[in-house]
Amino acid sequence: MQGVLMLSRVTVRDADFRRVTFDQFAPEGCTFERCDFSGQALDRRYQPLFSSRKQSVFRDCRFDGADLTGVRPGQARFERCTFDGAKIDAWESFTAEFVDCRFAGRVVNARFYGRPWGSGAERLDPVRKVNAFTGNDFRKADLVGVLFIHGIDINKQRWPEGSQYVVLDRIHQRIAKTRVGVLEWRDHKARQEALDMLQAASLLYAHQMTIIGRRVEERWTASPVVQERVWDALASAIA
Repeated sequence: MQGVLMLSRVTVRDADFRRVTFDQFAPEGCTFERCDFSGQALDRRYQPLFSSRKQSVFRDCRFDGADLTGVRPGQARFERCTFDGAKIDAWESFTAEFVDCRFAGRVVNARFYGRPWGSGAERLDPVRKVNAFTGNDFRKADLVGVLFIHGIDINKQRWPEGSQYVVLDRIHQRIAKTRVGVLEWRDHKARQEALDMLQAASLLYAHQMTIIGRRVEERWTASPVVQERVWDALASAIA
């Protein structure tokens, strides 16, 4: 289909978007139920799908294998949607909501916010102070440079198992106690790298109490060995 498709406050059910293309797709406050976006490359033409003035809702939709690098989730709400093998890179999910969704495969440099953030936070429809983010399944996801911040309840999601991830509560108390211990490290270079990492983490998680982190990340300037040592110290800082 060529041209512009405009929809306003309608419910679209069981649509297969894998077989259609648009010059522009501009829904406004619509609900999509059991729609299939699998394998689609969603470029900027599809951005209005997720960032209409009034929130659109995606319920039981499939984005499996879709290339989502050309769009951002905007203020859309996703309920029981699947993102298995979807290509997600550099998402800034300031105002989107995710409930009981499943992510599998590589997710890179994405940030999910538990409270609306940024310029779009003042123009939400419906107005809200919290982004719903609960029951999401990341057990088969490879989280690379991914952040869950600004009040996301870490304990209400399912996370990948393995020694490369760490979940820590009371992160600011842990940082304060760990910093005291790091100051006693004899290796000057390692000590400075660790202090820089702790300072950056303190700012990064300023509005988050419980965090999930990957033990070695490119975001930190510290060497992998120092990063591992810092996470070990944080984990043991509070009994």
